[in-house]
Amino acid sequence: MDGKALAKIILIGEHSVVYGHPAIAIPFYALRSEVVLTPHHEFVFDTKYYEGPVSDAVYELRGLVALLNALKERYKTITPVIISIRSNLPEKSGLGSSASVAKALIDAFNNFFKLGMSREQYFELLKISENIYHQKASGIDASTIVYEKPIVYQNPHISPINLNIDGYLVAFYSNTNSATRDAVVHVSTHPFRDIHINGLGAITANAKWALEHNNIEVLSEMFNASHEHLRALGISTPALEILREEIFKCGALGVKITGGGMGGCLIALFKDEQKAKEAQLSLENYPSWMVNLRLLT
Repeated sequence: MDGKALAKIILIGEHSVVYGHPAIAIPFYALRSEVVLTPHHEFVFDTKYYEGPVSDAVYELRGLVALLNALKERYKTITPVIISIRSNLPEKSGLGSSASVAKALIDAFNNFFKLGMSREQYFELLKISENIYHQKASGIDASTIVYEKPIVYQNPHISPINLNIDGYLVAFYSNTNSATRDAVVHVSTHPFRDIHINGLGAITANAKWALEHNNIEVLSEMFNASHEHLRALGISTPALEILREEIFKCGALGVKITGGGMGGCLIALFKDEQKAKEAQLSLENYPSWMVNLRLLT
């Protein structure tokens, strides 16, 4: 393995972060992307979407093609390779799949060709593919995945946050794809956009306090309040709402959309590990991943 990258979870602030409000995100160690480079006579992609010359790559890889072209333009020492990409992130799930794969690709080229890139250079390159896939990327996915630590993001500022909280977070995949680009456009034209965006922005401060002062009850209230704003903005779906009710029945304290919405994942807070595991078992038809929030401190 020459390059790797984690997934990410937005705890609070999706959509409002696009309008300049702060958001909180964490790296998600349960999921990752990996890239291996092998010398070759031409640039070739080896992915589950497509195997063949980069010049003939399928539409889904357009962001990575643009990223590769930028790398070749900036670093003349790069020579042709087979680019083997593997990721266990569910795509279009709100967990940062596109940014994770792109960062792993950059990481692979940096390590394989000894390019000596800085974090800032990683971030600038990541924006190339992210803006292609998400049209107007806020930058929070790229920032979280590059820095690999909990952050408060308020474009263009990135601040570390020292988590001090006991509890377990589980991401449940609804088995439906998130539509981030469509959701961003939908929110931008919503007649009550500013009311809900400002509400989401205000919630972030309370969530930050709860994360720093070991108060999972307040954090759960902020999760639920956030979801209500996101649902009012029209980015929930019947599938997400059905899953949300089932998660509450399993003892979750707070459940909300994470990421773009219109499908994808919900994240749920549990006070103890046993309840979290029982929820995963009860809802085994929905892929899920758990993180101990205390381990992120």
